[in-house]
Amino acid sequence: MEKRVTILMPNGRRQNVGVKPDMTLLEILETASGKHGFDSDEHCLKFHNKELSLTQQFRFSGLPNNCVLEMETTEKRRTLSNVLVCIQLTDGTRKQGEFTPGSSVWHVVQQLCSEQIEAYASPIIIYMRSEVVGVERMQQTTLKSLGIIEGRAIMRLVDKKPEELKTQANVYKPPSEAKSKAADADDQPSTSRSAIGGAGGGGFALTNDMLKSLKRSAPAEKSSGEKTDAAVEAEKSAEAEQPKYDWGSSSGYTLHKSKKDDQNEDDDDEDEEENAGRPPPVVNIIGPRNAILFSLDAANRHNDDLPDSFFDLTVNDLKMVLRDLKRTASGTEDAPLLTANLRELNRQTAMLAKLNQYKDCVLRIQFPDRNVLQGIFKPHEFLAKVEEFVRGFLATPSEEFQLFTIPPKKVLPPTETLLELNCVPNAVLHFAFVEDRLNAETNCFLQDKYLTQLTSEEGALFAVQKYRIHKASVSSS
Repeated sequence: MEKRVTILMPNGRRQNVGVKPDMTLLEILETASGKHGFDSDEHCLKFHNKELSLTQQFRFSGLPNNCVLEMETTEKRRTLSNVLVCIQLTDGTRKQGEFTPGSSVWHVVQQLCSEQIEAYASPIIIYMRSEVVGVERMQQTTLKSLGIIEGRAIMRLVDKKPEELKTQANVYKPPSEAKSKAADADDQPSTSRSAIGGAGGGGFALTNDMLKSLKRSAPAEKSSGEKTDAAVEAEKSAEAEQPKYDWGSSSGYTLHKSKKDDQNEDDDDEDEEENAGRPPPVVNIIGPRNAILFSLDAANRHNDDLPDSFFDLTVNDLKMVLRDLKRTASGTEDAPLLTANLRELNRQTAMLAKLNQYKDCVLRIQFPDRNVLQGIFKPHEFLAKVEEFVRGFLATPSEEFQLFTIPPKKVLPPTETLLELNCVPNAVLHFAFVEDRLNAETNCFLQDKYLTQLTSEEGALFAVQKYRIHKASVSSS
């Protein structure tokens, strides 16, 4: 269906403008202004008396089809200033520079990536969801036509054929076998309108057959009798909130800590079978707080292929979905209104419970060169202690830096504790110098003597697991 908007001009006339999803509001304004002889730099677009940003594309503006926009005169003439453009290459490196909005995309690429563009057979610039394919299109496309007229913007430069961009990756559907008409009649649900769609955005619908299977399984659960108090407590502990980053259970080398003496021998046998022929990973402690340094580039990540049966929907899956939906509905509808004092009391209670549960927290500080520094801290320590710990490993410790979390980027104040910053039990912090010039010019953030003592990512996970088991054994004794 053709999309268009109606512009109510200052002279009282109406102008219909055909739009495309990747068309910017600035292009719509210029098209309407050009047909009636108005200067687009002296006017703006409003929707329901709210001024619209001309830099956004129509698909992201939230405007409905066939909407009516008002074109009004601005108080100050719109002037174009230099914009900061950053281009990200396929290897992750970024190059940036200042350009005028009238500069072509090809001029920007030549100025920032002149060496890399020579090796590209089919260069493509991707901004937002707009794709500028080929050198000719880049020469014809300006930054202003992409909606880049102020502030800063980032683009991606890739080397792909245009037809490869239309291919969706990681999608596989095995061919279904031909079934007889009788089998199709038996397997077909009663009515298509009986589906309860959109189970909380779960990606499937609950049909009558699924609900019948749930009802059949319900009497069997009731006949088994009521749950004992121990079973209820076990279920509550199983539904406890999981840590943000579960590093302790991700190592390829497994350690177990049994709580019962009669299970120690069985756990030892399982450890020997699981770790048979696999030596423990090498761990290099390079400083206090069990400091470990490893690189994300050298990490070997294995993505195991899941069997097709993993994606089959079972009755237990449906039970879990319905349970989560009921819990969400009861939490939003039946939740009482809380005052500011009660919300603060709940927050303090949650912090005390977390402080009682976790005696240590593991922090990972990721540097722009993809090196990660790992250390162990106490929940009540201030972030200033973490900054002091990081400064001891820097090649230039005199430079000012900051630690932040993403997304969105939030610079952490050094006067708050790790518990208040929600860094317990685990957290990943990012490192950056206060001066952007140092982040671009500095090739080595850490001292060379520490870069020669790298530990594998598996070794870092193994060190955390071993430390926690050691602390648990000491506290129990």
